[in-house]
Amino acid sequence: PTLPTIMQLTFRHPSPLTSRKRGHGIFPWRGVGIPLIIIVLLFLIIHHVHHRNGNANTPSLRISTSTTSSKEELLPIYELPTKPFSKEPAHLTPIDPSLLISKGSHPIDIAHRNGHLHTGHILYVMDASGKILFLQRSSHVVTCPGTWSMLGEHANVGEDARQTVVRGVEEELGFTALGFDESTDFPGAWTADFHPNNNMKTSLHVTIQNVTEFPLYYVRHYGPRNDNRIDRQLTYLWLVHFPKSHEEIQWVLDDEVANHKWMSLDEVGSWLSEDATNDKKVYTSSEGGLKDDGPDEGDFCHGTIRSLYEAGLMSML
Repeated sequence: PTLPTIMQLTFRHPSPLTSRKRGHGIFPWRGVGIPLIIIVLLFLIIHHVHHRNGNANTPSLRISTSTTSSKEELLPIYELPTKPFSKEPAHLTPIDPSLLISKGSHPIDIAHRNGHLHTGHILYVMDASGKILFLQRSSHVVTCPGTWSMLGEHANVGEDARQTVVRGVEEELGFTALGFDESTDFPGAWTADFHPNNNMKTSLHVTIQNVTEFPLYYVRHYGPRNDNRIDRQLTYLWLVHFPKSHEEIQWVLDDEVANHKWMSLDEVGSWLSEDATNDKKVYTSSEGGLKDDGPDEGDFCHGTIRSLYEAGLMSML
């Protein structure tokens, strides 16, 4: 019976423990009945409340111990319209993002594993002397350990492009931003005030602008050696221009970064060209036309991402 039913039964019917007409009742002493009933009722109430609270907390406990974290990164997913895209665009094709058709969201691993089109951002972080920042990934990370890259971010659910860029600078380089402003002398550019390492007394007025008019369609086929995964991403390329030389700025790099270096545009161009000599031939299977864009060779994760860096560099020169 529920707790109210037990209480009703207790108070409606005289208990043999308290009835003088029944003598001493069950026990051979008098005056103990009422205190004992109170003790039993208190026990039942405590047990009922504990049981109710235990049931209420169970779902949150399951969520916190689940393999699917509540903080799992969700990516907005899109499709391209059949007109004008009767077939998949070639790698590095510029695409107007207003054409994208929203298809909900998926966790990042599912998006990559199933080839869902999503959006991302590559940041050409440049200091006042014109040098570009490159980051070397730690040997302990799962994806492309020990390789070099530019700062990159996926767009999360609910973010617009500028918010993703600001978040990337904050998380990867150790800055705090108080917002951004679109009033600049350059078309399509905007500015943001960044405070290094949460030092609110120091402010850097950073100019951010698109490197290409439209984001570029990025596609990489990982082939049979990697479960035939396909990475499809409409990628924005941004120039993030700091007003001081990198030696004058306090950087706090992400703990997944093992090393970093600053290079001039000419040095970057030479490095990318030299690294291209490590590429292996693109492979296409005779069974179902499965494609492999080549193994991971050279200083970068693979040739596909390096070609994206080269496209942005060519637009900047």
